[in-house]
Amino acid sequence: MTRQAAHYHLSRMVDAGELFLRGAGRGAHYVVAAAFARTYPIASLEEDTVWREAVAATPELEALPANVRSILGYAFTEMMNNAIDHSRGEKADVRSWIGREMIAFEIVDDGIGAFRSVRERMGLADDLAALQEIEKGKATTAPDRHSGEGIFFASRAVDVFLLESGELRWTVDNLRDDIAVGDVEARRGTRVRCEISRNSERVLSKVFARYTVDADVPAFRRTSVRVRLFEVGERFVSRSEAKRLASRLESFEEVELDFTASRKLVRASPMSSSASGRGIIRAPGSCPSMRLPPFAG
Repeated sequence: MTRQAAHYHLSRMVDAGELFLRGAGRGAHYVVAAAFARTYPIASLEEDTVWREAVAATPELEALPANVRSILGYAFTEMMNNAIDHSRGEKADVRSWIGREMIAFEIVDDGIGAFRSVRERMGLADDLAALQEIEKGKATTAPDRHSGEGIFFASRAVDVFLLESGELRWTVDNLRDDIAVGDVEARRGTRVRCEISRNSERVLSKVFARYTVDADVPAFRRTSVRVRLFEVGERFVSRSEAKRLASRLESFEEVELDFTASRKLVRASPMSSSASGRGIIRAPGSCPSMRLPPFAG
């Protein structure tokens, strides 16, 4: 396609309201028009009210398969609730997009930021440490009202989960079974984006079940920790990083250490014989009820 043809088609999409043109000259870019876009004052806001309004404004959501609609409803209300209860902000911008293959929503608040909130509540050194605690699950700034499950399960239920706070962007890509942490320009508040395919076969109850030890007791008792989040550059996890990885794991009955993208390092230096590995493997000794599933190397 020629440049002229591309410009013609983009102009027609702008005229039809399917795209918006932002900026001018070299900084010009196109943004997909949101199917739903509203700004809400956070005070006295209820997350289920916002979800009902989003569904009412976008009938396409009602036509989605039940499993997809269930995941969207769960992720949306959990992330909206986080903004209401934890952000300390005044407003939240809510947007959703309905594509031919993908459904997405964003919630952006003007609060103190998710990572800073967890960092201050748990007395952590930096925002990366806060991200690492969120990744484990059960990290909450209001333990009397929340279990710390929302982000943990939402990030595993949707296809793509993105959270920006402070100067960090955390992306979980469940389609590729991958995660990424990158630097972004410092921002106020928190931006959360979730995406899921219209044809996703993922089922919310099965996502929950993976982190339940006893099928008869549906409780969050198992976690999976991605070791690569605790590595720095190309080197092994240090003793201090191993201690940080192991912290709070005693609150779970079963812990899975996910060595994806780190497996070759573990094989080169088996955890059972490394100083940092001994620190992690011995951690359950103080909590006899916690189990580490065997590593299939």
